[in-house]
Amino acid sequence: MAQVRFSNASIPERGNEVNKVLVKKQRERHKEELATSLPRLLDPISSVEYIVTKALQTSAYKIKLYDVNALISRIKGGDSVALNYYNYNIAKELGKVLGLWSKNIRAVYAYNYDDATSGADCFENTSMFSLIHMIIWAEQKNKPLNALVEAIDDAMAQRHKRMLGLSQLEHVLDIQIISDEDVVNRTGYAALLESIYQLTIEVWRCNPVV
Repeated sequence: MAQVRFSNASIPERGNEVNKVLVKKQRERHKEELATSLPRLLDPISSVEYIVTKALQTSAYKIKLYDVNALISRIKGGDSVALNYYNYNIAKELGKVLGLWSKNIRAVYAYNYDDATSGADCFENTSMFSLIHMIIWAEQKNKPLNALVEAIDDAMAQRHKRMLGLSQLEHVLDIQIISDEDVVNRTGYAALLESIYQLTIEVWRCNPVV
């Protein structure tokens, strides 16, 4: 009787397929969990409240204050380390929110300060009035995205006025929007993404489906 031989050649391939499915499910689960904890698109005030709260908590923990009120006091006092951490974490949390809101957004970047790992090396003289510099890489520039950015900036300014006891504050965010075409041609702010003179940090990126 002829022996039947089983080949193991397909086992690694099957294992890879299983891993891809598991990774895809994990990403989808994480995205769903994050989406349920984030405010809705049409509520910029609640969205900003969420972003500021998360940024304060993360920044306070990073510099071992464990008290957001102590962090706010440092920010009011012009502490460059506290401001640098806070600005970075605002950009990071905002990047997550924007990415979930719009499928048009490919990635979000922060620039003009470090990645909050050292915190002390700021690239400009920071103060309570310093803008948080960001770049949004979108598939296309469009009016809805511009309107969204303006609404978030306005809500953020109002939140910071209350938090920092300021009577006037027009803007908190400096957000530049670049398109696929800008990135391909390396025009405008898209050129900063590969600049050796300007530190640009990716704070969020759309994960492609595996």
